[in-house]
Amino acid sequence: MDKKALSVAVALAAVAAPSTTLASSFQLLEQSPAHLGKAFAGTASDIVDASTVYFNPAGMARLDRASLTLGGNLVSTEARFIDEGSTFPGEGGETDETGFIPNAYLVLPLEGGFSVGFGAGGPFGLSSDFDDQWPGRYSATFSELEVMNLNATSAWAPNDKVAFGLGVNYQRMDVTLENQVDSTLGVAPDPATDSSARIEGDDDDFVFDASVLWTPVPGTNIGLVWRQGGSFSAEGSAAFDYNATCAPGEGYPTGAPPAPTTGTICAQTLSTLEGPVVADADLPDTLTASISHRLNDLWSVHADIAQTNWSSIQNIAVINTDNQQTVDVLDLQYDDTLRVALGATYRHSDELTWRFGVAQDESPQTDPEYVTPRIPDQDRTWFAVGANWALSENASVDVSYAQLMIDDANLHEVDETSGRELQGGFDNEVSILAAQWNWQF
Repeated sequence: MDKKALSVAVALAAVAAPSTTLASSFQLLEQSPAHLGKAFAGTASDIVDASTVYFNPAGMARLDRASLTLGGNLVSTEARFIDEGSTFPGEGGETDETGFIPNAYLVLPLEGGFSVGFGAGGPFGLSSDFDDQWPGRYSATFSELEVMNLNATSAWAPNDKVAFGLGVNYQRMDVTLENQVDSTLGVAPDPATDSSARIEGDDDDFVFDASVLWTPVPGTNIGLVWRQGGSFSAEGSAAFDYNATCAPGEGYPTGAPPAPTTGTICAQTLSTLEGPVVADADLPDTLTASISHRLNDLWSVHADIAQTNWSSIQNIAVINTDNQQTVDVLDLQYDDTLRVALGATYRHSDELTWRFGVAQDESPQTDPEYVTPRIPDQDRTWFAVGANWALSENASVDVSYAQLMIDDANLHEVDETSGRELQGGFDNEVSILAAQWNWQF
C-alpha cells in the first residue's frame, strides 16, 4: 500500500474550510464582498459596513446605527496537472470546482460608546476533485475541508480618536478526503487494481481576536488586528474499499514461498490502519495592519499588510487511536507569509462608489519536495474591482469581481517503497464574483 498517500489524506483532516483554497495555502479571505473590490486593502481601517465584525471589531464603534450585512462569494477554480516525467501510470489530472462562501454580520450600538456584533463565515478551507485515473491519485482524489466560524465581538470607543475591540470565535471543522491506494505496493500500479481510502473527521475550538482603530486626524484611520489560530485535534475514521488484488494470496510474489504476496501485505496493512484516527494541528495566528486616508471629497486610498504565522504547521503526525500506530507524518515545513494590498475608492456620486485594488500574497511553501496535490499552492497576485450602490438612506448593495494570477505550483514526490515519482506542475486559475446587501436601522 502507498502509506504516504494515506498519510497525506489523514493529516490534512486536521485543517480546513469552505470552497477552495484562495489566500495563501488553505486560508480564505472572502469574508466581505465589499472589501473584495479593493483586493482586501484597508480591511481594518475602511469601516463601511457590518463586516467590520470580522476584519476589525473595534470599527463597530464607528457605526452609529444598527447594521446588518449579508454576503456571498461565488468562486470558480481550476487546477490542471502538467506531467513532467512521472513514473506513476495514469492520465489527466484536473479539478474544476465552483464554490459558494456565505457571510453574515450584525452590529448593535449600545450606550456609553459600546457596541456588540455577531458574524458567521469560513476563514479556512479547500475543495478539489481529481479523477481516479490521474498519476497523483495515490496522493489525492477528492478533498473537502470546511471550517465554520461564529464570531461574537464587542467594541468600546472612549473618544473620537481611538476604539478597541475584543472577540471570541467558535470554529467547527468537518472534512472528507479520498485517495487511491496501490494494491500492488508499487510492483505494477494500475487504476484497475487500485483500492481506495476515505477519511472523515471533525473537531471544534474557541479562539480570540483583539483589535484597535486609531483616527489621528479626520479622514485617516489606522487599524491593527490580531486573530488567534485554532488548535484542532481532528478525530474521525479511516475506511478502505479493498480491490480484489488486495487480499490474502492475491497479487504478486514478494519472494520465494512462504513469502507473502503483495495482496497479503496490502490487506494486512490496510486492516491495521483502518479504524479511528486522530491528527493534531495548530492553525496560524494572523496580524493585520491597515491604513485608509481620504485624499479629497472623491478619492480615498487604502493599504494592508498582513502576516500569517504558517510556521505553526511543520509536521503533522497521524495516529491510529486503537493501536497507537503512527500511520505517517505529513511534512509541510510551512513558513510565515506576508500579504500586501493597495486599493482606492472613488465616490462617483452620492449613490455610486467605485473600488479598485491589487495585492500580492505569498505561499507558505513553494519547494516541490513539500508541495502536496491537495494544496497545489504558489504565490499569487490579485486584481479586483467593485462598486457600492446606495438604494436608499438605509440600504445599499455591493458587487465585486477579482481575478487571481497564480504562479505554477511544482511538486516532486518519491514513493519510498517503489521509488516511483510524481513530478509536474499545476496551472491554477481562480476568479471570484461576490455581492452583499447592507441595511441600517
